[in-house]
Amino acid sequence: MSSTDNWDDESDPDALLPTADDWLRLAELRESFLAAEGGRAADSYWRSRRDFELYDATFAARIGWKWDAVLRELTLRGRVPSGATLVDWGCGTGIATRRVVASVPGIQHVHLCDRSKQATWFARDALATHHPKLKITLHAPAADEPIDILLASHVVGELAPEALEELLALAARARFVIFVEAGSRPVSRALGAVRERLLPSFDVLAPCTHSASCGLLAAGREQDWCHFFARPPAEAFTSAFWRRFSDELGIDLRALPYAFVALARRGEPLPPRGTRVLGRPRLLKGRALLECCDASGVATRTLFERDAKPLFKRLDRSGELLLADVRSEGERIVEFHSLAGD
Repeated sequence: MSSTDNWDDESDPDALLPTADDWLRLAELRESFLAAEGGRAADSYWRSRRDFELYDATFAARIGWKWDAVLRELTLRGRVPSGATLVDWGCGTGIATRRVVASVPGIQHVHLCDRSKQATWFARDALATHHPKLKITLHAPAADEPIDILLASHVVGELAPEALEELLALAARARFVIFVEAGSRPVSRALGAVRERLLPSFDVLAPCTHSASCGLLAAGREQDWCHFFARPPAEAFTSAFWRRFSDELGIDLRALPYAFVALARRGEPLPPRGTRVLGRPRLLKGRALLECCDASGVATRTLFERDAKPLFKRLDRSGELLLADVRSEGERIVEFHSLAGD
């Protein structure tokens, strides 16, 4: 790894032109990430500047699509965080910060934190390319410095206990916290445990419609998990680059599962509002099974096509935000009034 500190471009799939060796390296990186998610993290994933370029144009781009979905939901629900100081903990190439800075006005100072110094260099330069007026610091804020927004992206599944405590200590100082993670069951449930740790000091902005304990952490729900599916952009299905990416790595670009939680430091209580549908509806002939989460817990409800024909036609859309006032009679949904955007 070169020690030069002047990286100045942001990776672009159309300009990247991966070689055969690059595709092999991407496959190796993917194996490293999967091993880390399983608790077998290496000291460092990275070997060269090229690793960051390849990652940023591929795996980080897909993470960016998840952040797009989260920010869209927060916007539709009127719960977008605000503040001048942002901390990206475990920033990697900085995709989370770039997405948030592009969507949240008023951010002036960004702290990029990662165990890889070279990753923070790349993240800094990619961010500065589009936001040259931002103040960018390559370490965590001092103990007496304020934190308005804390981001953590795809880190919870691989943290050692002491690293998790470090992250939670930063979260305890923040006004807003957003975690976005892989949509696998172990990672989602680990994120649910983090949510429980933070509940005494925070209200939940999303995806939950309440700030009570997570219904999926209740006894008897050990095989269940909270996750959603982001909608990839059109280019994921029209560009030769992404088609090659899918073929080379065996990744289905239609499936983009993620888990997340966004929190705000307790202030005026947020009243419970509505029901959030988890995962994907299970479509059957003339009916659909929906995992409905609200302040009372999580329950499987049945929506019959004849009761909601316009809605039923949208249920198989990946990334559809299903947030609603729901009235049920037993397990049957008899009224489903969308709250998305209200």
